Amino acid sequence: MTQKSEHLVDLIFKKLITYKNKKIFLEKEILNEFILSLFKDN
Repeated sequence: MTQKSEHLVDLIFKKLITYKNKKIFLEKEILNEFILSLFKDN
């Protein structure tokens, strides 16, 4: 993973964790895998 994509995952993770309207259970590793799967070419 590039440094830029890692930074993007960190930003998304921080925003989702601090979202106050709903309680969100999230692990950073799972989020990272999900985002990487979106960018993979099949």
